[in-house]
Amino acid sequence: MARIRIAIIGGRLQGIEAAYLCSKAGYETILFDSEANPPAKDLADDFRQIDIVRRPDKAKRLLRECDAVLPANENMRTLAALQEFCSRINLPFMQDNGAFAITSDKMRSNMLLRNIGVPTPEVWPESGFPVIVKPARSSGSQSVYRANDKHQLKKALSMVRAVDENPVVQEFINGQALSLEVISRNGTGQPLQITGLEFDERYGCKRVYAPVKVACEIKNRMNLIGMKTAQALTLNGLTDVQVLLKNSIPKVNEINARLPSQTPSVVYHSSKINIVELLAKLFIEDTLLQVEVHHHERAVVYEHVRVVGRELRVQGEHVMADASGLRVEEDFFGADEAITNLKKGSEARNRVATLIVKSNYLSKAMRRMSEVTRNIMTEYRLRRYADPSPTRRC
Repeated sequence: MARIRIAIIGGRLQGIEAAYLCSKAGYETILFDSEANPPAKDLADDFRQIDIVRRPDKAKRLLRECDAVLPANENMRTLAALQEFCSRINLPFMQDNGAFAITSDKMRSNMLLRNIGVPTPEVWPESGFPVIVKPARSSGSQSVYRANDKHQLKKALSMVRAVDENPVVQEFINGQALSLEVISRNGTGQPLQITGLEFDERYGCKRVYAPVKVACEIKNRMNLIGMKTAQALTLNGLTDVQVLLKNSIPKVNEINARLPSQTPSVVYHSSKINIVELLAKLFIEDTLLQVEVHHHERAVVYEHVRVVGRELRVQGEHVMADASGLRVEEDFFGADEAITNLKKGSEARNRVATLIVKSNYLSKAMRRMSEVTRNIMTEYRLRRYADPSPTRRC
């Protein structure tokens, strides 16, 4: 039987995630990107440098050789063109663009959540200080700031408006950060595994872990939020739901109806649920597989590191977005797997790695991760280790 061939459109962070999970599923991949050397280039089976909007005829010809298209970018023009191509040639398009258009705008998505009774962080000025200031239409940690008073708020608003004229200002919640993916067929959603998130000094996600130790009531609330969100979006595809816990109440920080980065890999290693396989089944066969998230998942710690001078620094996923020459390597300095461009016996400066460590217990996985970072420091004669937490404020 011929292998399923997936076209991945976009070779940055989502592209890394898509290529990695397609490989785990045994799919053949062809990566499309307008850049000559995107980070995910060497993780795919084939690569084509092409701007599909400017070269639509060539793009359609290449896409006809595939079984499905998996978007791995957030460019609205590209996504619209892709969906039109796929519709014309009857090729499965593995994303709900209508839902993504809503969730990519934090103001629209917050309004949707409030309308269905889902708790979200309070908005300023009702929230009081401190607050988080961020763009309405961007993902990740780009231009996210904390403000503790009106002077800092004014400065933060000025900086955020330089990238988005509609900044979002909401309460700062210093609680546990959790994420949940929900896969849905026509609004009927199935929650998957909850993962925990940790952030660097610029609010970039530096570490993901599973399983999370929270009360069953919190897990049940998150699952209900996920299903209500899928229903409100009439979602046919995937969304993630990110929450911050405030006094054991999950408040939804953001939702994104597309394949995210980082958390699906942790779900795969912890629960053996491959989200890309679920998407392929949904869009190629129009079937929503019923999967069970077990109570005794494998413990997983997943974190990004970068060599900066003589220092090994834990950093947000943005360090992977600028990397090249990435490969997947097993038993990497004691880590079960790594996505990395670090090589023994070569220059380490500015090199990066996403480290994946597994164990029976989360505490043991954390200890193993500490051993891995020490091994890397010894190999490259690094003097310092840094694991910064959020500090960026105005």
